[in-house]
Order: sequence, then structure tokens, then C-alpha cells
Amino acid sequence: MFKKFLVRLKNRKVLAATVSGILLILVNTGVIDAHMSDNIFKAFNTVLSFLVGMGVFANPESHVEDQA
Repeated sequence: MFKKFLVRLKNRKVLAATVSGILLILVNTGVIDAHMSDNIFKAFNTVLSFLVGMGVFANPESHVEDQA
């Protein structure tokens, strides 16, 4: 059963849902307060914004098709 769980965690969507569920449980039980949760959310959004920016600058013409 544990091997099956590890195989499923290789899927990014399942991993994201699992992490979100764990964080939700921690917030609801009071282990993580709402302010800390907000800070984690802001840090996550900052990292994602940075990665999107790096992706655009790394290959800004990836969506442009050749008209030749």
C-alpha cells in the first residue's frame, strides 16, 4: 500500500492536493495560524511569479509561429 502511495505522489496534481490538504488540516487545528498561512501563500505566489517571469524571459518567442 505504501508503494502505491509513493507512485501516486509522483503525479504533481496528487502531490499538490496532498500538500494542500495537510496545510488545510494544520490551519484548521491551529498549528498554523491564519497570519502564517497568509505569509506562506504570499511567498508561494512570489516564487510562482518569479518562475513565470524567468520562463518568459528565457524563451519570449515560444508562442510565435514562423510565417514562411
